[in-house]
Amino acid sequence: MNPTIPRHYDVLILGGGFAGVYCAQRVLKRLRGTNKRVGLIASENHMVFQPMLPEVVGGSLSPRHVVNPIRLLCKGADVFKGTVHELDLKTKSLMMDGGFHTQNIVFTFDHLVLALGADVDLSRTPGMSEHAYLVRNVGDAMKLRATIIGRMEEANLISDEVLRRRLLAFVVVGGGYSGVETSGQIIDLLRSICRFYENVNPDDYTVTLVHGGEKLLPMLSSRLADYTGVQLTKMGVKILFNTRVKAVTAQSVVLNDGQKLSTETVVCTVGNAPHPLIIKLGASGALPVERGHVLVDATGKVQGHAHLWSAGDCAQFPKSTGGNCPETAQFAFRQGMLLGDNIAASINETALKSFTFTGQGELASIGHRTAVAEIFGFNFSGFIAWFMWRSIYLMKLPGLDRKLRVMAEWTFDLFFPRDINLMTPTYSSSMEDVHLEAGDPLFHPGEPAYSFYAVKSGCIEISDGHGKVVKIAMAGDHFGERALLEDRVWRYEAVATESTTLVAIGAKTFDKLVSSIGSLNKLFQRTAETYDRVQEIEHVLAKLPQRCRSGTAKDLMMTDVASLRETDTLQDALDFFQKERHSTYPVLNDEGAVIGLLRRSDCYEWLKHHRIEDSICVRDLPVKRALLIHDDEPLPQVFETLIRTGASKAVVVDAGRKLLGMLTLYDLLTSHEETPLLVESPALAM
Repeated sequence: MNPTIPRHYDVLILGGGFAGVYCAQRVLKRLRGTNKRVGLIASENHMVFQPMLPEVVGGSLSPRHVVNPIRLLCKGADVFKGTVHELDLKTKSLMMDGGFHTQNIVFTFDHLVLALGADVDLSRTPGMSEHAYLVRNVGDAMKLRATIIGRMEEANLISDEVLRRRLLAFVVVGGGYSGVETSGQIIDLLRSICRFYENVNPDDYTVTLVHGGEKLLPMLSSRLADYTGVQLTKMGVKILFNTRVKAVTAQSVVLNDGQKLSTETVVCTVGNAPHPLIIKLGASGALPVERGHVLVDATGKVQGHAHLWSAGDCAQFPKSTGGNCPETAQFAFRQGMLLGDNIAASINETALKSFTFTGQGELASIGHRTAVAEIFGFNFSGFIAWFMWRSIYLMKLPGLDRKLRVMAEWTFDLFFPRDINLMTPTYSSSMEDVHLEAGDPLFHPGEPAYSFYAVKSGCIEISDGHGKVVKIAMAGDHFGERALLEDRVWRYEAVATESTTLVAIGAKTFDKLVSSIGSLNKLFQRTAETYDRVQEIEHVLAKLPQRCRSGTAKDLMMTDVASLRETDTLQDALDFFQKERHSTYPVLNDEGAVIGLLRRSDCYEWLKHHRIEDSICVRDLPVKRALLIHDDEPLPQVFETLIRTGASKAVVVDAGRKLLGMLTLYDLLTSHEETPLLVESPALAM
């Protein structure tokens, strides 16, 4: 289908977690036999059974067994993988980005379900986002498991005991379900594979659990919480209660009590944050939001909206017994089913149901075939609770094929050692190479901007909607900063004019660089002006003297230009600098053609790292590419070229690139009617 044609759905669900998938299943069942269309948009094409992710970390389960294709779970629904970046509740439309070639896909809807889940924000702890590992999806679990085994492989080669122990020190932050279960799985994995590494002893590895509270698993009874702490300690996990992480570095964790833990592997299981789209809608007033959660009534309907629903971690869902529902899987999938029922009831104009589920209990696997459970008010611990944990989650795992695979894998785990194959997943880099052939487009006007680009080789032509060339970016040039600094929407079209290779830097990395390096921020703010629209440049041109709007380059250029030959020695150039004290000098070849510009400051900077030798010539110095214009070029065109290129001066040449003079932006901006034709610009005497 044409991506510009809106796709319309009677029910559109955002989110592929428990709430979104079970809502889709239920609404499909209730609307079966009708012509109603159901669509689902998720960031991945699979649903992750998150309670089993720690088992992937510990090697007890294969990663592919804890995920289910959403298309198989929601047969009858149209499933799309992408990210929603614009949502207009008034027009009942949204815009989705599905990838490099599928940007700005428009959907319209009658009923919309917000089941986006939660995001993660580690920025509150310095260094956490840069150095910590997460356990939120299958990729995180695979990456952490590969890291643990990789650390063992490296430690096996290290004779320095201090370094080996730092390499095998694992710190887990957070004493909730994920933190406890991940700690237990890591220590189990280390204990089971240590015997295969001849130079690693059990005393070499450590697992430390940092928890800000007085007891682990605060949602369970005090007895079970104490039992969990005792069992983890017996397994070898060191628990630090009432302790928070103050900062994380590449080789340590700094705690709020001043203690410093030497480690290179930090796992963070805390830091939940509202979904960015919910924050955006709440800030605009389009959605009732409190503390990053959508406010809904007992039916799942968003307050103040007749056709908008929400469930799961992004919703503040009221509990029938008072308070709000906890953000757990058992509540999310029941909320999703309720929404499916109520959306169908709303379409059929029948009564809506209220949410009455109050919870069946809590389960947590500690590790080493030990767990804790609180089911219908009864407490269980040890092997029995572990057996219950596996049985209950096996039943809840979607898909018969996944149930059989997991059951078989758990059975093998009882009799065979854990897999120690090091299969390192490949992850997207913050910088990627992009190759284009002549005529290939990079982006079009109106598309969302996700990257900043630097040209490694080739040429990119950037033009406006009228086909007017705004900028030509060649090797060494960059572009995209204006869109990222402003509203993140491309205003121009970028097309390769020849075989071109670019380096694409993601928007998040760009933001970090700009916010942390002040000089880089100033540079990009200045170069962003090179993308001024035609109307903006014409507005400035209208304020210039008449002479600058009607003359040519030869009318204002300076002809008395101090230049260097590329064959001149370094000493000759230094002597020339003292005689002709300008900031910039055109460099000519033996035929007198301009080959570039040499800045005096660049030459002095170069001298800091090199010796003055007779063999060094001007061509060996950092000669920059020169902006070349012809003497008959109209001054308005010269002005626009200077703005577009970000240059402050241009070299005027003839058809053979022979030097005729120089013209600066200062000349254009300060020119008056009575100014003599040929004058030396003060800008060149800086």
